[in-house]
Amino acid sequence: MKSILKKLDFFESLGWFGNIILSIGVIPQVVQTWKTHDVDSFNWPFLLMWAFGVLFTFIYIVNGDLKADKRQYPLWLNYLVNIVATFYLCYAKLIYS
Repeated sequence: MKSILKKLDFFESLGWFGNIILSIGVIPQVVQTWKTHDVDSFNWPFLLMWAFGVLFTFIYIVNGDLKADKRQYPLWLNYLVNIVATFYLCYAKLIYS
């Protein structure tokens, strides 16, 4: 039983670490866009697919978590940060283009 708990702790830590990296990964692009207002290299299909992809996946994860009465907070963190970031980038593309 102890070995199972150690594995769960390891995988829980791995999930947190991976999702924190994914959450932080978008921040440099948001900061650069905020400072420079340069959105010329942003591709609308990519931005919209990314934004709605993370939104729909987040809804799927939350729905599954609520049905299973569990919470995968590392995923929630990743997807919430990415939802805010990608919708900001879409907004910036619309405003600064």
